[in-house]
Amino acid sequence: MASIMKISPQGQIRIPKQIMQSLGLLQGDFVELCIENDQIVLKPRKLIDPTQGWYWTKEWQQVESDVDSEIINGKMSPEFRTAEEGAKWLKK
Repeated sequence: MASIMKISPQGQIRIPKQIMQSLGLLQGDFVELCIENDQIVLKPRKLIDPTQGWYWTKEWQQVESDVDSEIINGKMSPEFRTAEEGAKWLKK
């Protein structure tokens, strides 16, 4: 997919709707601009709040995946009405 765009007096270009949709880009998203082999390359980038970076580590995502599998396979505890009930169940 290719498009020809005109650079505005402010140095801006408009990303065509079809390209944005195919890449899952939304208004306000970030892109990285770099030069590769004498070509301009735009790469979609999602910025992560530094206080939430732990969630996106490889280790944490593996744990999330493991938990999702346990939920799918019904390996969950029963519901408890109190914390004491939960603690008693865990000690078994």
